[in-house]
Amino acid sequence: MITAPALSTLVTKLNSAGYRVFAPAISEGLTTFTQLVTGDKAVFSNLNTRLSLKGIFFPATEPLLRYKLGKSSVEVEDIANFAPKTVVIGARPCDASALPALDALFSWDYNDKFYLERRKNTTVVTMACSAFDDACFCTSVGGAPDNKAGSDVLLIKSGASFIAEPLTEKGKAVIDAAPDLFAPAGDQKGEVAGPRVYFDRSKIKPWLESNFDSPLWAEFAAKCLSCGCCTFVCPNCHCFDIVDEGGLKGGKRVKNWDGCQFPLFTLHTSGHNPRPTKAARWRQRVAHKFSYYVDKFNCLSCVGCGRCIRHCPVNMDIRNQLAKITG
Repeated sequence: MITAPALSTLVTKLNSAGYRVFAPAISEGLTTFTQLVTGDKAVFSNLNTRLSLKGIFFPATEPLLRYKLGKSSVEVEDIANFAPKTVVIGARPCDASALPALDALFSWDYNDKFYLERRKNTTVVTMACSAFDDACFCTSVGGAPDNKAGSDVLLIKSGASFIAEPLTEKGKAVIDAAPDLFAPAGDQKGEVAGPRVYFDRSKIKPWLESNFDSPLWAEFAAKCLSCGCCTFVCPNCHCFDIVDEGGLKGGKRVKNWDGCQFPLFTLHTSGHNPRPTKAARWRQRVAHKFSYYVDKFNCLSCVGCGRCIRHCPVNMDIRNQLAKITG
């Protein structure tokens, strides 16, 4: 067991033990994962952060190398991978459960050392949900408010304290770093609550495989702005672009988040675009999460965190669409 005040103290103690610590904190009215030195600004009572956990492992932008241009040569300098010992405290199980799906992608046909080193050196302490809002749907995609996938320590609310369950050796090491903050749980019961099931996920993939040209895609995408918000807030979306940014004397090669909902995402140099319409792009998003990713990695690329619903500027709700195609 660990009390709520002790959880804040844990942030301070882990910093003293040499860890870099991230926890939810409020900045300009938004709850975001923030690097903290002390726990006084940590907020563990809110639901999901605005952006997901993935940014700690897969930053929105990061340099891969630097280069200098000479008269007859190019000098290339590798950039050292920044992956210090890190602990994330207060992530929700839906965010953590996206990590195994990202692990599969970033170690598939090429080992992305930037991502994989951060994963190896990061301990994820999740907090089971004792409440949910009207956008949550983890139970519809096989998740749960106390899902353990991707977590190293699971905290479950019990009165004014939390039952702490270490799940990995990394998780045990974090608890061992501040043993005085933890006490035996005894027969304490955890408080867990999750949303109802909105659709039958087993019916999604068969429907997608036989309805590539369905008129429903145009109906679903009609009010989409192609803004890409859903892809950027999603803990599973992982598309990126690699560009060279520089001038006459040199520059750097940078990996930046990209998104399948942008009209230019699939635009070829020839001018041809295989997904020229919003309907085609939205079909790709849904099919990738619920069919293509299953074929390749045997798991969904959606954890039901609800961010795409919560933050869409035109209130698109993927749950209603999936309920329609499975019903």
